Formats: sequence, structure tokens, C-alpha cells
Amino acid sequence: MDTTTCSEDGSEKGWQPTFLTFTFNHLPGSLANVAWQMRDELERVYAKVLTRIERKPRQARPDSLPLWVCEPDFPVAKTEKQHMRDSIVNNGRHFHAIAAVPPWSRMKETLADHFHERQADYTGNDKRLFRIDAEPITDNGWFVTDYALKGMKSSRVGYDEVLILPRSASELPPRTRSSDRTAVSPSPTDTDPQ
Repeated sequence: MDTTTCSEDGSEKGWQPTFLTFTFNHLPGSLANVAWQMRDELERVYAKVLTRIERKPRQARPDSLPLWVCEPDFPVAKTEKQHMRDSIVNNGRHFHAIAAVPPWSRMKETLADHFHERQADYTGNDKRLFRIDAEPITDNGWFVTDYALKGMKSSRVGYDEVLILPRSASELPPRTRSSDRTAVSPSPTDTDPQ
């Protein structure tokens, strides 16, 4: 599925595109460790949402699952005041995503409504995530997609930092009886200079 086409009019074959912004509470560790924690949290949120959309996601064809293209972003100087918190916590690092939900989703509400109604399930002072903003993409799909993925145009974000979910089968850890419920990959070491 071509995400730019899907995002262009929001109705390519019935897929519902949504613009997501994930801001985080303070995450300890080196820059590499903070980046890993953010990606890990996005995968956790995706996995939680996935089971609301697809009953048996491991048995579904990968191209029938919701698609998220996620990229880190950093605040830039704007003419209007921005929240000081968003610039300071984690050096301002946050994530944008373009999410496309298939028309056969089991979810009764839109993805944006889901995050608005269930914000407390994903965010809070005791969790990694501070806030999830979700807006349906109803028009200007090219502009929204360009904005969400603008980090790749700067020198601060490389292509290897883009997270595409679901991950391919070759990226997933092998399933074992003890990892049937949760598969956690090891975090990078904290040897990065800050």
C-alpha cells in the first residue's frame, strides 16, 4: 500500500489515515537509549491498538494490518509560543506518525477517537508517554505526510531512524513459549556520549 496515496484523500480503498504525535515524559539514559525507549514504546502502543483492529494479527497477512510510518522530530523555532515542556523534555525529541487503519477494522471508533477516549490507557506520569495527539487526515494528505516525515530532510534524523509498523517477519524475534505474550528486544548500552 502506498501511504502517500492513502493519505492524499483518506479513502484509498477505505483505509483511514490519521496523523499522530507522541510526546514523552522524561526518559533516562543516553541519547541512543532514549531513542530506543521511544521506539519500544511506539511498538507497545501499536501492539495494543493492533489487537483492537485485528483479532489474530499473527495470522493475518501483513498487508492487511494497520500501517504506521513513524519518525522522530525535534521542535523548531516558531512565531507562536510553544510549550516550554515540549522543548526541554528529552531535548524536545518526539515522534510523528502517519497511521493507516484498514476498512475491516474491528475497532468501532476511529483511531483518533480511540486515542482521545482512551488517552489514560496509554499516557500518564507513571508511563513513558506524556500525550498522544491524533487527528484524522481528511484533506491536504500530501502536506500532512510531508510535515510528519520532515525530519528526513534535516541532518538530525536519518532514514534508519524511521520506524515502520508492523515490522517485517525477519525483524521479529523468534517466538518461544516464554515469549508468546511479550517479546522484548534488548536495549542498547548506555555508552553513548550525551
